[in-house]
Amino acid sequence: MDPVTHITSGILGRRAFRGYYNERHIMLFCIIAALLPDIDNIAGFLGPELYLIHHRGATHSLPGGIFLAVILVFIFRLFIKPFDIKKGFIAALLIIYLHIFLDVITSYGTQIFFPFTNKRYSLESVFIVDPIYTFVLVIILIISALSKKKKEMVIIAGVIWIFIYPAINLGIKTYLEKNIVDKLGIRNEKLLKVHLSPDVFTPFYWKVIIEREKTYDFGEISLLGRKPLVFLRKYEKAERRMFYEFGKDASIFNTYSWFAVYPVVEITKSGENSVITFGDLRFFNTSNFIERMNNNRKSPFSLTAVLNGNGKFVEYFYQKPGGVKIIHHIE
Repeated sequence: MDPVTHITSGILGRRAFRGYYNERHIMLFCIIAALLPDIDNIAGFLGPELYLIHHRGATHSLPGGIFLAVILVFIFRLFIKPFDIKKGFIAALLIIYLHIFLDVITSYGTQIFFPFTNKRYSLESVFIVDPIYTFVLVIILIISALSKKKKEMVIIAGVIWIFIYPAINLGIKTYLEKNIVDKLGIRNEKLLKVHLSPDVFTPFYWKVIIEREKTYDFGEISLLGRKPLVFLRKYEKAERRMFYEFGKDASIFNTYSWFAVYPVVEITKSGENSVITFGDLRFFNTSNFIERMNNNRKSPFSLTAVLNGNGKFVEYFYQKPGGVKIIHHIE
């Protein structure tokens, strides 16, 4: 989730611990705990491959959460002598685990069981920036701050909202997936699975990914539009062997093969060069408005290989979120 939602959850955690743990600097402590797992963003300064490997890795795992809670309590105790270690550890661990939960419900994927496995888990029920989710949380916090009575009830409502909203979205997602299967009668076709992934303004809009043997049908489904189900484009599936072939010269392609959930490939020409672009449909969008904002750049987290006229792999580049392109030349 976005930093605003994480900070809001930390403040809500502080309010929830009121009465149980009311030491000095506890608000700052809870906000830091709510943001602490994202310290792994530092990996981004070491290059895109390490970012893909480590972001939402060790610091977003259940064992890693324990380690972070211990470190945070130790630092606060170092500077604040009366700081209660036991209560601080419990508060930090719960808020850090809440951060991990808020990331698991998005589509990015989180290695919650690292180091036992580096598999990424995701419920794919909430978009990475969800204005409905965050707005309601902020309103609840404001009400709890202004309320002179029944503060506890308001805080409980906030905690319930954190968990009930993703659960509602997951229910809607499950229903829509089944509805699409029934509506299209795809059981009689060579179809592997129907996937729904959060889009901007989920739960009202969802990405639809229909997985066939060698292609994906990519579209959107809306609970508000006159035409609820719209297919936008067919994409060719990226075969794993293609990643491994490029991975001989640039290991990021092997990493990308592990990272991508719905890998697609597009081959174009640029002069004499062949341009092979890999993407992941999790990070594609269905909104023309978003496309215009991105100036029709490559989708975030896309990876492109460039082959010269002789078919030699000479260059690759990686598209970061925000439109930043990192280029590497193969020697």
